[in-house]
Amino acid sequence: MSSSDVKAFFEKVNSDPALVAKAKAVGTSDYDKVLAFAKELGFSFNQKDLLTHLADSLGDSSELSEGDLDSVAGGTVSATAVGAAIAVGTAVTAVTASTSGSGW
Repeated sequence: MSSSDVKAFFEKVNSDPALVAKAKAVGTSDYDKVLAFAKELGFSFNQKDLLTHLADSLGDSSELSEGDLDSVAGGTVSATAVGAAIAVGTAVTAVTASTSGSGW
């Protein structure tokens, strides 16, 4: 599918407190779990679509904004904060993969 499907997924999750709670339980470290959660909600996209959307959401900077930091410190989760966390993890993985010669 497309990045717009990923965006719609995050919008749906963030619009429902029960889905936000489930998203917290799913976490962000296992892409397969995130994709399975999305599928439960009727969305079909792949890991590349997810990563592309998150990279686009971050723009040119992978640094967290003051608002993102406040959200993390305050214990709230937003699509932006989740996206930033995944993108930062992806960047670390990409650096590790390129420096160690191994893949995911």
